[in-house]
Amino acid sequence: MKNIIFVPIRDYFISRKKVFIKFLIPIMIALTALLLAIFFNIGDPEKVLSTFSGFIDTQINIVAILISFSVAIITILVSADNKNIQCLKETESKKKQYKPVNGKQLSLFQILLSNITYNVIVQIIYLVGLIAVSLMQNLLPIATLKYITAICIFIIVHILFVLLESVAQMYLTFWENKNKG
Repeated sequence: MKNIIFVPIRDYFISRKKVFIKFLIPIMIALTALLLAIFFNIGDPEKVLSTFSGFIDTQINIVAILISFSVAIITILVSADNKNIQCLKETESKKKQYKPVNGKQLSLFQILLSNITYNVIVQIIYLVGLIAVSLMQNLLPIATLKYITAICIFIIVHILFVLLESVAQMYLTFWENKNKG
């Protein structure tokens, strides 16, 4: 089962060119947040723990909503039977942007489905991690919470970037004359 779960993640990374860009900006944002948290004292330990707890709780809610949204997109995508979806299934992705998987160039439909599936898996793993952090936060040193916050910022920004790309691709799917990508 574990192999099946990670196939979409593997295919996502294998098929993308310049995938590092989806990680570069989130890393820069997270490092900036971490440096600000390290160099500026944001309050006493109780305030830090309270703020961190609120941050984690909010993220749990947001990620749960994002999972629902992403699953809804997958449902729409695989159940829609119109000429735009058929066109996506028949149109190969650009070799300039996407690499072949198992020797075959992916269709635009597969690229879109790959984006969304990758995002759902990352979101679910992240949600499990957030729940674990929520249960352990009182046991962790305050300094560790700053690093965990930076990691959370990185992951959520990465998720949002991939989600924005997927939403833009879905948007373009239902336009007659569009640039396909």
